Order: sequence, then structure tokens, then C-alpha cells
Amino acid sequence: MIREVLTLFRKLPVMVVCLSTLLITGCSDGSETIVFENVSVIDAVDGYRSGQIVVVRENMIVEAGPAGRVRVPSGSTVIDGSGKYLIPGLWDAHVHVTNTRAMRNSMFPLFIVNGITYVRDTAATLESILSMRQDAEEASEASGMAPKVYMIGPHMDGPKLSWDSSVSAVTPVQARFIINCLINAGVDELKVYDLIPPAVALEVFAAGRELGYRVSSHVPLGMDVIEASNAGLSSMEHMYNLEMACSADWDSLLQARQRMIAEYTGESGNRLRQDIYRAQRLHAFRTQDEERRAEVLQTLARNDTYQVPTLAIVAQEEHRIFARDDYRDLFRYLPKTVRDDWEKSAERRSAQQQSEESMAHALWAYDMVPRIAEAGIRIMAGTDMPLAHLIPGFSLHEELELLVKKGGLTPMQALEAATMRPAEYLGLEHQQGQIGSGMLADLVLLDANPLEDITNTRRINSVMRDGHLHTREDLDRILSWLEEQ
Repeated sequence: MIREVLTLFRKLPVMVVCLSTLLITGCSDGSETIVFENVSVIDAVDGYRSGQIVVVRENMIVEAGPAGRVRVPSGSTVIDGSGKYLIPGLWDAHVHVTNTRAMRNSMFPLFIVNGITYVRDTAATLESILSMRQDAEEASEASGMAPKVYMIGPHMDGPKLSWDSSVSAVTPVQARFIINCLINAGVDELKVYDLIPPAVALEVFAAGRELGYRVSSHVPLGMDVIEASNAGLSSMEHMYNLEMACSADWDSLLQARQRMIAEYTGESGNRLRQDIYRAQRLHAFRTQDEERRAEVLQTLARNDTYQVPTLAIVAQEEHRIFARDDYRDLFRYLPKTVRDDWEKSAERRSAQQQSEESMAHALWAYDMVPRIAEAGIRIMAGTDMPLAHLIPGFSLHEELELLVKKGGLTPMQALEAATMRPAEYLGLEHQQGQIGSGMLADLVLLDANPLEDITNTRRINSVMRDGHLHTREDLDRILSWLEEQ
């Protein structure tokens, strides 16, 4: 076993090799039978069940149920789950794993330490994300030290690109060519961005339906949310542009946005989109209309258009986790160059006064999340890390807390948003998001009940990724090693 792992290590990034070496004698190798005995099991499908036995062989759950019905196979490694709670592996359903190059080797271990076994990368160049996904697959196979990475690749934008990782799709023909290239490269879904022309966005939505691919988006600024949802939009990221759609003046705001886009002569798409937000958002927050909002939310629910609120970044100027000493103390696990930069920039941000618009945005988002849930719209938990000082892994637990304590979700709804909902979104609910026979062995064992307090998702006893078990001792060794880098 060790010889096989060491052979594979020659292909892996240096940090993953070092961490895997640290764990060879401490964690399971994914080939033995592991049994969680007398454990309380929690998932969004079957709820809370006490006194359970969960049997894992290789990377699959082969049996799960009450102690009286499930036999513990002889020769198994048995983990006493008394007083502990087993949940499915967590998702961060909105990340950018390639955004900070200096984090490349530390990012995956930070996810695993925090019980995140799946991530959905929502924008990156193909070269960078394909490389990271390959690293993750090899690290996971060798030692379970990386989450499964689902990818979008570059998102499609208009002629004025907002980001270097974007690609310009100006005509429907161009969009079809780009889509074919992305699918051939192995993307899991497609994405359109703020400035893509409406006719081109409609072509992408149509192609997604024809080819069986989800299409996510910041709703294009030249479109209305209802139009985009009816056309086939699968997921709205950050709830962006929902605020304008729910304004009593939604129609005039839409026309004004279309004029601003048509008349813009600058080069920066990001500058244009920020100018539009500054011109319209505060007015939209002040003119929310109950009847119009009900129409929009009913449309999203009818079309099964998911929402990814990302309160960690959308409401950052209200909750200001970057100003909290306990959160900034976690910067010690980041690479030194990133740590030093984040400490300085977080200090600067902490001294700045919150703007009226940013505070209005946060309060609107907190108010909108329970309305979305009540309307029957499915929610996925995501963070937008590593933007805005959002630490890989740790920030997902901040998001769950915000969804409950600020966004009004129940702890079970928050767990659902970080487990079953992303699995459903990508058509993976037959293998992820619940704990039962035939499901993948990606699990998190907690020392306290997350249904009593959602912050208990931080109280991680052990993590199982791809059948590899990492105990608390293993996870602490990883953190210690990261801190020394």
C-alpha cells in the first residue's frame, strides 16, 4: 500500500505529498471496512436517526441502519459514535479555486479539514481549473486529501469582459462554438455573466436544455429575472439582479441598464457593471414591491431556478467577519505571502466605514433568503472564496451560520443547502447528499448536534473522503503543518 501511494506521490503537488506522508500511519487507506457504531445520523432526506450503524467498504457505504438490523462485519475497524453525529460530506457550491495562485497547495487540505468534500468552481480559465481538478483527483485517490471538484470553466460575457478568465460571446454562433469547446473539455455546467447580450444568453439557455447542461448566471443586466428563468436559467449566483427585478420600477430600471450598456464606450466590463450597480441598487432596495416580488419568486420556484445567496460575501459589510479577531486568527493557516497580505488588507477594511448601499444590500439579502425558502426555491450554500478574505473551508461554516442566524433558515435547511441541494443540482443525488446504502463514503463526524446549533458543524471529530478516514489527530497535524509554512 505505501509503495503504491509513494509511486503516485511523484505526480502530486509538493504540499499534498507532504501532508499525505504525514497521514500514512494515521489515517485509513480507503481499502478496509470501517464501521461507525451507535452514531446519530443526520441528513436532509431521512432526518435525524439515533443508534445507527454505518458500514463503509472502500469508498462506498454498503449498509446503514439501526443497530438491531445491521451487523458489524468481522475484522472491521469500529469507530464508537456514542454522543457523535454523522452528516454527509459538505459542499461549498460557489468557489474560485484558481483565483489565488499562492493558495494552490494549501487550499484542498483546508477544505478537507473543514469537512468539505465537494466544491463547485464557478469561473476559471480552462487550463488552470483542469490542472487543479487533476491535482484534486490524484490527491483524493492517494489519501483522500482533496474534495471532488466540479467545474464551469470560463463564463461567457459580452464584448467588454469583466474578468480575465471570461470569454466573449457576442453572437449566438460564437456562443455555440464556445459551448462545444467547453463540453469537449469536460465542464460540468455552463455560465453566463452580467454583460452577455440577451440574445446570446437565450442561445446558451437553449443549448443547455438541448444538451442536458445546467446554466448558471449573474442574471444578465440586459435581461429581467423572469425572462431569464423562463428561458431556462438553472441557478442564480449571489441573488445578483434579483433586487432590481423585485423593484416597483423594475421595467424602467431594465431599460436604463440596457441604455447604459449600449452607450458605454470604455474598455472595462467590470467598470460598467459596477457603474450600473451604483446607479440602481440603492433605489431598488428602497422600492421593493410586494406584488412584483411575489411574481418573481413564483416564477423562480415554478422553473426550479436555484439560488446561491453567498451571504458571506454579499453581506460582508454588515457581518464583517474580516474584522473579527477569532476569524483573522485563522489566517495563520494560509501561506505566508497570502497571510501577510490579508492581515494588512483586513486591517484597512476594518477601519473603513460601511457604505449605505452595502448595508442596504446586506439587510435586503437577509430578508430575501427566508422569502426564497418559503416560496419553495431550492438554495445551495456557497461562499465565493477566496474573495473578500474568505478562507477555504472555514468560510463555509460562516455561511451556514449566516443562513441560519441572519437568513432565517432552520439548521436542517442549512445542512440541506450544503449537502443534498448541490447534489440534486448536478444530478448526483443517487450518490451524494445522504447517508445510506450505495452512497459515496464522504462523511463528517461531529462532536455536537448541528440541529441544535448550526455552529456545531465546526466541531469536527473526523472526516471521511473517498473512503479515507482522517481522525481529529490527523486533521490537527495538517493544521499544524500548514501553520508552519
